[in-house]
Amino acid sequence: MNTIPPDRRFALLFALVTGLELVGDLTQIRWLHYISKPLIVGLLLAWSWRHRRVGGLSMTVLRISLVFALLGDVFLMIREVDLFGLGLASFLIMQLGYCVVFRMRGAGQSVSLPTVGLLALPFVVYAGSFLLILQPTFRTNPALNGLWTPVVVYVICISTMGLLAALRREQPGYGPVLIGALLFMASDSAIAINAFLTPFAGATVFIMSTYAAAQYLIVTHIHPTQ
Repeated sequence: MNTIPPDRRFALLFALVTGLELVGDLTQIRWLHYISKPLIVGLLLAWSWRHRRVGGLSMTVLRISLVFALLGDVFLMIREVDLFGLGLASFLIMQLGYCVVFRMRGAGQSVSLPTVGLLALPFVVYAGSFLLILQPTFRTNPALNGLWTPVVVYVICISTMGLLAALRREQPGYGPVLIGALLFMASDSAIAINAFLTPFAGATVFIMSTYAAAQYLIVTHIHPTQ
């Protein structure tokens, strides 16, 4: 009898937990939401620990980044108090960690300066355009004044993370990691649009599905395990 490979079992378990989180959030079953959301990153932390001997220092940095991702998820999950600032700070540290991991795992190796400029262009355009779209809302809403600088820093950081993922050309796991980075940018952009500009239908499903897929693709493909 054929058995399901461990990586396939992990992928199925991860998809199940992500689905349960969406059900808990959409149906407002708080206990299900509170249990399943931290498990998304919790499972990836377990995966990274299982493969802790792969990747050396960069795997250690990845695990530290995931700890801050877990903290960010918890801060944003609690709706009884406003912990958005703490959540943003936690994810900012996570993004910085991912930047370090991507740089350590080959970003920029054998890439000419013109190629770097060409790859950087869409990320620069994204960061500048998105901040221009957000700026009027922050300027006219006094309640958001203290968040503008952290948001600017975060947008720059996540754009840099995307660029460093794009620069890992010809490195193991390049495609899935780049897709994960782009999905992360899409998820965080949707969070900002939904929170600061215009709430939109299906925001929860889009944000969480792209976020979970992004984390899964980055964590499970940045370090080859076979």
